[in-house]
Amino acid sequence: MKTDTRFTIVYQIEAGDQAKAENFVRKIGTEQSVEISLELVPPEARSSLPEFSPVEQFGENKWKARISYPMSVVGDDPTQFLNVLFGNISLLNGIVISDVSDNIFNELLNGPSFGIEGIRNSCGAMKRAISSTALKPVGLSAEELADRAFLFSKGGIDIIKDDHGLTNQQSATFEERVSLCTKAVRRGEQQSGKKSLYFPNITTSPQNLIERFEKAVELGADGVLVCPQLTGLESLLSIASLKEIPVMAHPAFSGSYIQANHGFSPELFYGKIWRAFGADAVIYPNTGGRFPFSVEQCHQLNRQMRGHFCSFKPTFPVPAGGIKLETVKEWMDSYGNDIILLIGGSLYNQKSGIESAAREFQQLLENYGK
Repeated sequence: MKTDTRFTIVYQIEAGDQAKAENFVRKIGTEQSVEISLELVPPEARSSLPEFSPVEQFGENKWKARISYPMSVVGDDPTQFLNVLFGNISLLNGIVISDVSDNIFNELLNGPSFGIEGIRNSCGAMKRAISSTALKPVGLSAEELADRAFLFSKGGIDIIKDDHGLTNQQSATFEERVSLCTKAVRRGEQQSGKKSLYFPNITTSPQNLIERFEKAVELGADGVLVCPQLTGLESLLSIASLKEIPVMAHPAFSGSYIQANHGFSPELFYGKIWRAFGADAVIYPNTGGRFPFSVEQCHQLNRQMRGHFCSFKPTFPVPAGGIKLETVKEWMDSYGNDIILLIGGSLYNQKSGIESAAREFQQLLENYGK
């Protein structure tokens, strides 16, 4: 750790005038570093103090502020880094963290182990967009979920993931579900003539997560789904560091972190932080669906996940939530080929049945641009 260097966090805050904004910024910097009044900091601890740049107004009662922190307040601990980002100040109001300098990510984290290229290699699809769907609903037996997995695979879907609500319910226990669904996907591949990947949901308590990950690998899963805000971001880092199979991250329990006037900008939270902690693919709520993301936010997320960021591999963006089969071409025109389109309910809703709907979805992606 280069303790003689610093990293910068960019905040957007609400304050009635410049003096109030500057006072608020000093409160933020103090809370996130020494956590005592600045005049009480002894000489031997003054190396932990933040440095403040002048605030900049960018709207009515809105200010941008940059605070530079010494690397020493983080040490070599990614969880402490998160604490410095949004620890005590998460209990205040009107603070949005919009960016963090790349050098701190470079110091602490390694990014995805597979990323876009790795997932493409696993799918055998190096140029086109990737199709994905979800096994659901909770309450079906493992055999019934496996039947659906077989039909999706037979129809040619690239990635078949568990719904994030499938865990270890009595109706379909984790080990039985993963075993049967993996075998079903392999049978479906023989019918379709192409590769399909199965990503079971391994979200559970941090102490049991590695065991569930290892069991998924043992049973032949091609990747895993995890909800980092439920397991903890260090858990994402732990399983990604094993470098065995790709990790797809689901945004459950993260909504309170990306509010318009408090938390993080979505592109920083999902696009930088989750990517840095090792997510090979990140599901986010697509615009026009069940959740309130704008078109521009979705484009910003796509750019952040796919663009240059430290030495990290690019992460696959996975827009989801309300995408319909009949709008696939529209989203392809908007998002391009480096995308995983996740369609759930619309495929189940087709009168032609799951297999036919899956085949239609897949053909739309394979024929796009021809």
